[in-house]
Amino acid sequence: MNLLTRRRFVELLMATGVVAVGSATLGGCAQGGDAGQKGDAAKDEADAGAQAEASIVVDAKGNEFAIPDSVERIAITCNGGTTHEVAIFGAADKIVAQPSMKKFPQLLKMYPQFNNVVNAGSFDDLNIEALVATEPDVALVGVSSDKGNAQIAEVGIPTYVMLIGWAAIDTLKQEFLNVGKILGNEEKAQRLVDHWNATLGDLEKKVAKIPAGDRKKVYYLSGADITKANTGDWGRTWIDAIGADFAVPETDLNGDVTVEKALEWDPDIIVVQGGSNLDELYGAEQVQDLKAIKNKQVFSIPIGGFWWDRPSPEATLGFLWLAQTVYPEYMGDIDLAAETKDFFKEFYGYDLSDDEYVSFF
Repeated sequence: MNLLTRRRFVELLMATGVVAVGSATLGGCAQGGDAGQKGDAAKDEADAGAQAEASIVVDAKGNEFAIPDSVERIAITCNGGTTHEVAIFGAADKIVAQPSMKKFPQLLKMYPQFNNVVNAGSFDDLNIEALVATEPDVALVGVSSDKGNAQIAEVGIPTYVMLIGWAAIDTLKQEFLNVGKILGNEEKAQRLVDHWNATLGDLEKKVAKIPAGDRKKVYYLSGADITKANTGDWGRTWIDAIGADFAVPETDLNGDVTVEKALEWDPDIIVVQGGSNLDELYGAEQVQDLKAIKNKQVFSIPIGGFWWDRPSPEATLGFLWLAQTVYPEYMGDIDLAAETKDFFKEFYGYDLSDDEYVSFF
């Protein structure tokens, strides 16, 4: 527990103690005390303790975070879909500082106010003076930036640590609930979790029908270079959830990927993070013998409000896209356009047009 959250928790406990001591003192003045008053004092103490516990959530570092009484100004110093969580939970106008969102034109179209938000840096590269000047009530920070997070905590700003790219499905859903609680929109957070459960539950049923002999091997790249394998936990979760095999063996997850290794793995399908030039990969002489290259099975991952291959509220759409891309014969009943439009309407409150949807690809 950091200093500020600890102080807030102690204040809450102290407030509880004042109620209990005050009640006991009054009871002592009434000729030996009154059992009813003592009972009331105990109940008040229990209620106050429960209230204090209810206002605490646990962040990605395992820190207990005491939710401030009022969260009207929010600073964000990470990416990883944090802005999207805040926006979905109805607090977009409360963001006073965050990294540039220019990589996400659809997000800026839905929330043009983000063009005018202070950019005080991100992760460990912060302009702490600019951040402090925005007077945030809370800072949402990334799990990978201990140095920057410490700077923020040292100036007295309550910090809640976000999972960003280090999420798993279950921990991400819990983060949705926590952030929804911090922002006072637990109902919307629960709806989002329900959406995730329903979407992935339906997908799991479809995946169960894929014969073992039809499983595909998928190679996930961070760019249009065969050696730029993305071996992060989320990528493996993403590919496993749609019933495919992660192309990079466990023994090579921490090593350098060479062209020779990629040729040895010979994936059925290659998916490349959005914004990459697939012609560069198709044109690379050293990869022409790859099955995925020969069969034209290289795909650019869509970018909607956020990257569909990263942990964020709309990542369910990425699971559906990947499933349909890898197994079109088994996932033909997925209407990705309808699923996407429904998601944007329900959670962003935005009517996505056909042209906007097409632009994601």
